Amino acid sequence: MQILKGILLVIAIILFPVLTLFLIRLTLKLARVVDHLNRTLDDARPQLVVFLASLNRTMEEVNLELDNVLQMTREAGEMLQSADAGLRSVEGALRSPLARLGGMLAGFATTAFLFRMLKRRLWSEEGS
Repeated sequence: MQILKGILLVIAIILFPVLTLFLIRLTLKLARVVDHLNRTLDDARPQLVVFLASLNRTMEEVNLELDNVLQMTREAGEMLQSADAGLRSVEGALRSPLARLGGMLAGFATTAFLFRMLKRRLWSEEGS
């Protein structure tokens, strides 16, 4: 058992510096990666600021256009309501008994006028 403890102690003494060197190397690589990432972000930051400013301006313009569309939609709705009210008035006028009587009298007058014109033509052709 003592030999096994001795072998494990030798292995631990050998592995500790190897493991330490591995961890140091890993830490240095991570530091390089973080440094490279920081440089990349520093390079991209001005472009990102310009992009976000442009995006903000575009969103404001879109918002203004949507406000214009909303205003036009409201105006169109008001125009449709006015047209609807006018058409209801006309419909109400056309449905009234007086309008029906007027339409019948106009039809009768037109028919009578056409018969008189036809009668004059027929009499004038017979007399010629």
